[in-house]
Amino acid sequence: MPKRKIRAALYVRESDLTLADSVTIDSAVKAVKEYCRREDYLLDVQHEYIEAVSAVYVPYFQRPRLMDMLKAAARHEFDTVVIVEVRALSRKGAGEVFLIYQELQKANVSLETINEKFSDDPIGELILSWRATYARLEREQSSLRMLRGRADRIAIGNAPNGHPKPAYGYILVDSQREVKGRYEFNHTIIYVDGEGVEWSEYKVICHIFELLKEGASLYTTAHILSEIGIPTPKGGTHWRASAIRNIIHNPIYMGQVWVNKYQRLENRKQITRPKSDWILLPEGTAPAILSVEEYDAVLRQIAENRNESVRNNKHTKQLGLLRSGYCRCMICHRTMHVEYPSLTAEMRGTTPAYRCQQRGGKTQDITYHHSTSICMSLLEQDVKSKIMEILRIPNWVRARVEELRKDAKPSVNPEDVAATVAKLQLEIDNLFDLAKHSTNDKNRERLGLLMEELEKQQREAESLLYDIEDEQEEQAKLEAEIVRFEEWFEEVKPSLSDPTYMTKAGYEELRLAVKVLGIVAFIYPQRGDWPFRCHITATIPKIMKKIHPDYVLANPLASSPVSSRFLGPSVAR
Repeated sequence: MPKRKIRAALYVRESDLTLADSVTIDSAVKAVKEYCRREDYLLDVQHEYIEAVSAVYVPYFQRPRLMDMLKAAARHEFDTVVIVEVRALSRKGAGEVFLIYQELQKANVSLETINEKFSDDPIGELILSWRATYARLEREQSSLRMLRGRADRIAIGNAPNGHPKPAYGYILVDSQREVKGRYEFNHTIIYVDGEGVEWSEYKVICHIFELLKEGASLYTTAHILSEIGIPTPKGGTHWRASAIRNIIHNPIYMGQVWVNKYQRLENRKQITRPKSDWILLPEGTAPAILSVEEYDAVLRQIAENRNESVRNNKHTKQLGLLRSGYCRCMICHRTMHVEYPSLTAEMRGTTPAYRCQQRGGKTQDITYHHSTSICMSLLEQDVKSKIMEILRIPNWVRARVEELRKDAKPSVNPEDVAATVAKLQLEIDNLFDLAKHSTNDKNRERLGLLMEELEKQQREAESLLYDIEDEQEEQAKLEAEIVRFEEWFEEVKPSLSDPTYMTKAGYEELRLAVKVLGIVAFIYPQRGDWPFRCHITATIPKIMKKIHPDYVLANPLASSPVSSRFLGPSVAR
């Protein structure tokens, strides 16, 4: 009577989902099938259990194909399970491997690799335990090597591997010390348009930033790129605003490459590390497309475009002049939003109002429980009065800028600094001559210490010259901003200072005046003992940021001399 053939099942696993249909898995399956042919096993296609899932982050009982195999074993559908290596079962060590092994033993199913069979005795279990432990150690060592290599690459200032594709417009190239150690612009032609213009990723990203600097919105930019026919980063034909937003928010475009930004947890979920853990690679790792100032200006323009967008606003006839950040609640300092009445309420005479309503928080603190509102028409009438009042005051901005400059540290005369540097150099030269002719070691030592002190003073004096140059450059930028403001001021003064004209002025014209003047209304609730009901200020934010780069909108109750003097004439009631 012929001997019954052993029925086999194969189990093949790779850790990466991207390898589900890869040559790697095909190769493993081929090796197991070849082994089964050599051993004269029966291998039915329905007992081929193949999956791509992590054995580190995913426990064995959550791996679908492994559980299918164990259930089939319990039904006695095969006699042995063949794997390439023990690591296919688990990367967590002997504990999890033995849980799987015990399930097979209960079903009287053996386990073997293409290189060895595990006997059902203490020796077989010992060998299986050793193989499982080795698989875990191998994985840990591999992980440590990758982390160490990544850390070393960061330490020597090179862009670490790990990206399937560098930022749009760049390629990774080899540096003197590392493979793919730095970025360069990607000038490879990806498209030729109907007019014969050749487009590379670098040229596309430059075109995107040029459009944005000119004030184009993300949607307009996306439409322009789609009209030209430039393919998207993923090879599509239709650009989306969200895709452009994701691209341009990468600081690499101002030459900054940050690493160590993300961390992968045991469940394979990727989280963003705290910003304090991020590492900035040395300058020159990636060439910049924009300066820091230009990049910040583009992001500000995008934020401004978003605030000004009325695309989704159904109340286009009653847009608030102070919407999107120009009306603040004095209780919680949040932006107050325009609340429109229902149709029934509107028929009863209810009008739109700016409102901030907070009903949350576990405490009864008024910050989390209050309702602040003010009639939109009344507030905006005060805003118009504020605009007219400012425009009737000649040289209002220049007068306040001069006041702020008086409080600044005394200006240093460059000629005096240069004379000091020259004088110190002369003293250093004299000491050097004395040291050359001195025959006493102690005297030379004392002279050396004096020279060190003079050189220190000289470096400090020279640094003042650089400070003066920076100050002069900033003053030039401030003056240019003031001139731009004064040109606008003179242009709109004849109309916006006229009460008759203000009654019929359009929304866009008045909104521009609010933005340029930096008009902000601070509102307290109608009921309660508050310092005021409404306080309207004007700060000229673009000029203020030139004077104080860390400027933030001041609280009208704050005692800051800068904020109180620059607020200008105010409307309070």
